[in-house]
Amino acid sequence: MVSAFHLDYLLGPCVAAASERAGYPSPGHLNHPTDVPVDTDGDIYVTDWGNHRVCVFDPEGKPIAQLIGDAHVLSKWGQQTVSANPDMEKARRRVKSLEPQWRFCFPTAVEFDPATDSVIVADSQRNRLQIYKKVRDYSDYQANL
Repeated sequence: MVSAFHLDYLLGPCVAAASERAGYPSPGHLNHPTDVPVDTDGDIYVTDWGNHRVCVFDPEGKPIAQLIGDAHVLSKWGQQTVSANPDMEKARRRVKSLEPQWRFCFPTAVEFDPATDSVIVADSQRNRLQIYKKVRDYSDYQANL
């Protein structure tokens, strides 16, 4: 169970632009967290709406990872919008990188599905769900040096 101290840490102050590297705030600084599920291992997922990410914490409240989105195609509705507007298609061809569209844009909810070990993130501004599979047998590669 997460203590009151850890909840204060997780739901702490908003990111101060001068103290953080642009685009990558530290996991301890959340900006408008909107959802907090816990998986079967006790890992905590916090949807950080204002920082466009999902922070993952261990049962003790220590940061494990950040999910920032990695969808390499538009949602069905996004593609229909682009396809219906020739000017929008031209504009997409002119940009150097479409990477910003892969990332979360104000994610609003996250859920853990224990049946499939999946983390499901609702990316509401992009009109899509991004689904991640939790890796349970991960180990660091040990090189013999």
